Amino acid sequence: MSVLVSDRTESKFEPITYSTELHNMLREFMQRNFGVKDLEHFVQLRYAYGKDDTEDFGKYRYLMLTHKKEIDHLATLMTNNVRAANSIYPTTMREYETRRDYQSSAIVNCEQIIKELQRVVETFEVDLNVYGRYVKAIDREIGLIKKWRQRDNKIKSYVQQGNI
Repeated sequence: MSVLVSDRTESKFEPITYSTELHNMLREFMQRNFGVKDLEHFVQLRYAYGKDDTEDFGKYRYLMLTHKKEIDHLATLMTNNVRAANSIYPTTMREYETRRDYQSSAIVNCEQIIKELQRVVETFEVDLNVYGRYVKAIDREIGLIKKWRQRDNKIKSYVQQGNI
């Protein structure tokens, strides 16, 4: 028997699977140069409008590559932290705290990705509407991790009582 999409509940593994989807979304976005259609035309326009003293194509290629590497690195860290948190089933308070630290680190990585995307917007003067989809996806991942941490509070109470 199938269940309507609107009636489905969220899986407990949703933060893990969605972190991978988010990473793939960001990689696809990076492959399209963050929405910058023609980098050389962008550099020529900056020079033509007097925003830059020279047509420094190398500078903007370097910045583009640096932003791509940083976002990919942060997305990898976020995915790794989510998976590491999932690999721990706490039976002691130390394990619970370690799991929570990984979850918190994943949230921090999400915030760092948003910051890096903002730097891309500032550097390449791209349309903010393109970025809304990705920021919403990152916010969703943060929300999923926070719900996961709330569910873990139940485990914490069992661990504190010594029932596990």
